[in-house]
Amino acid sequence: MKHFFTVLVTVLFALPALAQNTFSIRGRVLDKVTGETLPGATVQVTGSGQNTGSGADADGSFKVPNLPAGTYTLQASFIGYKPLTQTVKITTQNVVASFALSPDNASLEEVTVVAAQAQERSTPVAFSAVSEVKLRETLSNRDLPMILNETPGVYATQRGGGTGDSRINVRGFDQRNVAVLINGVPVNDMENGNVFWSNWDLGDVTKSLQVQRGLSASKIAVPSVGGTINVLTKGFDDKKSVLARVETGSNNYQKYSLMLSSGQLKGDWAFTVYGSRRTSDGWVDKAFDDAYTYFGTVSKRAGKHSLSLTGMGSPQKHGQRSFPAQVGVYSDEKAREIGAKPVINGNRGFQYNPYWGTLDRYSLGPNGQKTSRGQEVLNERTNFYHKPQVNFNDLWQATDRLFVSTVLYASYGTGGGSSGLTASNSTTIAQNSATGQTDFQKIYDDNIGLPTANNPNPNPTRRATQFLINSVNSHRWYGFVVGGDYLVNDKVTFSAGVDGRNYTGLHYREIRDLVGADFALAPASGRDRNADPAARLQVGDKLGYNYDGKTRWLGGYSQLEYKTPLLSAVVSATLSQVAYKRIDYFQLKQADGSFVETDWTRFTGYSVKAGANYNITEHDNVFANVGYNSKVPFFNLLYTNAGRKYDNVRPEGISSAEIGYGISYPSLKVTLNAYYTLWSNKTTTSFSNASGEAVYSNVRNVNARHAGVELSVAQEISRRLQLNAAISMGDWRWTGKGLLNQTKEDGSFVNPDLVDQPVFLDGTHVGDAAQNQFQIGLRYEPFRGAYIRPSFLLFTKYYADFNPETILDPASSTDSYRLPTTRNFDLHMGYEFKPVLNNKVRLGLKGSVLNVFNEFYFTDVSNRAAANNGSLDLLQAFFNRGRTFTVGLSATL
Repeated sequence: MKHFFTVLVTVLFALPALAQNTFSIRGRVLDKVTGETLPGATVQVTGSGQNTGSGADADGSFKVPNLPAGTYTLQASFIGYKPLTQTVKITTQNVVASFALSPDNASLEEVTVVAAQAQERSTPVAFSAVSEVKLRETLSNRDLPMILNETPGVYATQRGGGTGDSRINVRGFDQRNVAVLINGVPVNDMENGNVFWSNWDLGDVTKSLQVQRGLSASKIAVPSVGGTINVLTKGFDDKKSVLARVETGSNNYQKYSLMLSSGQLKGDWAFTVYGSRRTSDGWVDKAFDDAYTYFGTVSKRAGKHSLSLTGMGSPQKHGQRSFPAQVGVYSDEKAREIGAKPVINGNRGFQYNPYWGTLDRYSLGPNGQKTSRGQEVLNERTNFYHKPQVNFNDLWQATDRLFVSTVLYASYGTGGGSSGLTASNSTTIAQNSATGQTDFQKIYDDNIGLPTANNPNPNPTRRATQFLINSVNSHRWYGFVVGGDYLVNDKVTFSAGVDGRNYTGLHYREIRDLVGADFALAPASGRDRNADPAARLQVGDKLGYNYDGKTRWLGGYSQLEYKTPLLSAVVSATLSQVAYKRIDYFQLKQADGSFVETDWTRFTGYSVKAGANYNITEHDNVFANVGYNSKVPFFNLLYTNAGRKYDNVRPEGISSAEIGYGISYPSLKVTLNAYYTLWSNKTTTSFSNASGEAVYSNVRNVNARHAGVELSVAQEISRRLQLNAAISMGDWRWTGKGLLNQTKEDGSFVNPDLVDQPVFLDGTHVGDAAQNQFQIGLRYEPFRGAYIRPSFLLFTKYYADFNPETILDPASSTDSYRLPTTRNFDLHMGYEFKPVLNNKVRLGLKGSVLNVFNEFYFTDVSNRAAANNGSLDLLQAFFNRGRTFTVGLSATL
């Protein structure tokens, strides 16, 4: 009887399985680095007489039904990722199988040698990656750096609010000292290290975005102190596709874009092209945005060569809010919050922008009567630029062990920024005290000579007293990067390469608008010494300054990497030779008739770094790295505006060390790391016109110490719910003292008797970025095809930026003002509709609400008082944007 009941129970439990003739395989497809789902990935199933498959839906899930018992081979693939295969066996029940794919964009293989993407559990650096899915779902209409606030150690703001005017700090170092690479090509300005995000609208064509903090994995010599940002754009897709998007949002934001991919064509050709049109009124008053973007890549595989030609650019023009204002100008409430006094005619709102005004360009009759021509809105401060860049890439697999990558690139940038100028060479022009805007009408009245009761002919020559200028900063940039990887054996790889750049910056001021006048005269401190000093200048004529800056760069690198499943270690070194020359077209020509040129000034920079990663178990790893970087000074830190070379300019030394621990499971990824960076002989520059005259300050030979800990967490709580979090806590301080020199607009010293004044910074906190950061975000899928992504961000321990030249007495060496804690909450959501038109067209709807609770907080703060801890009434600031939204509809064929 006992055996009978045993057999009966077994049969009863087996009946459902016996009755089930077919089964299913289900699972998810994820990005191995970020843990993000990969909607649209393909899973192919073969074996046991079957050849079928399925596509991943909006949450990355797939299901292949109606499979008989047997053994099957599954291959998951997705555009831009390496295919992954696994074998499963079906016996009496359904099977679950998930995939974590590694990025491998076919058209980007050729830049792998120089782009140096960090790899999980292998590369011994702290890094964070942002997948294409996250970019598409959360970027909204923000500049690309803004999405990086969700990664540890990063502080990004939109500064004055102009489109593309964002800035980014990594571990307290501004973007002049954070290397930015696009497809392995450096894009930091060769003269000052800045990155101008308005030059590209890369959000829609970025395949992956990776931030390597501290000593990056980049092999070429780049100005990386805080870290490196690697942007990899889309290449050609394996399949033909058409993607169209339409977006709209607050402040009359509109964007239309179209992307076409040919797929693999006959003869191993492929191409992808993209174009967009973007306009907006801007969330800051009159900070309009008007931009086009184009991108294209053509690829060809020829034998052992993989070739591609890529071009991109974004001709644009946008209004700007160049300088911050006293807190009370924006808000009485915020002024009271920090203990500052209200400002007369203040409380204008956080969108307030003084750099625009209205103007009626009326005509004057013979008797002084006015004939109106209608009122126009005129921006005092704008940015206009077009920086087309072309890259030619060749990846050559010379042998089974040798891979050679060659990148040739050229950039031809044209444009600059606009501002006002007075006859006395000041960039501060008339402002209407009642409206708080640039008083273009008064300027026009003065320039055209509007008669008054006391003066019937106040300006008989109609000479401009105030007018508008363009400060042009065009460039011609050509370069190459050649690198090779040689597999010594299955564990050791030797890499080496060379990087060359030739850069010419064209800098001058030109008249943009005479605002009613017939001509302008160049100010005595800013005229062409080779021309008639009384020459009447017209629109387009040059004044102020006119010079070329030339930079020649030649660098080399070598690296030795040892790699096993347990241990990976790397030692690398770079060496660079940089030469600078300045050609001035406004200084009096030399006796032989040639223009004044400086001698070539040469600097040698180098870096050495080493690191190792050890995988303790299949889920736990530790890593560490150390390094030293002798960083050459930028061109702009070498010469004054008048072309005088600063004395005793030396390379800056950066020492860095880092240690970290990682946990990696399919559903959980954690990285905890600590860092220490010491920057020696650092140089800082600043500008002030608070006295009514432009003053340029240069502080050099000071040290800064940056230390901190960082934590990042990504967890898949369930199939429908994922969590990501980032925490960083820093302690960044100045050490030692520096040397100050101050010059006027014409390059002469403000006080010739005060040269190399000591500046006492020791122990004060570094300002300009929050030292502590806390972020948490979720991605929830309430039902198939839909997602909701809330994100909460908090910054604290933010000290106001201050000018080091204000600390000329040891008694004033105290911290600048510490800003209140800031909080921001964003919400992103979307839905992927079921395919229509015979399953050929997929429609998607997405939306974002930024700053959901409409809270305002300090983002950029400058203290221009007489001391770094001076009166809060003089604190000048920018605030964040208020609540805005965007909505977008996409169609993919």
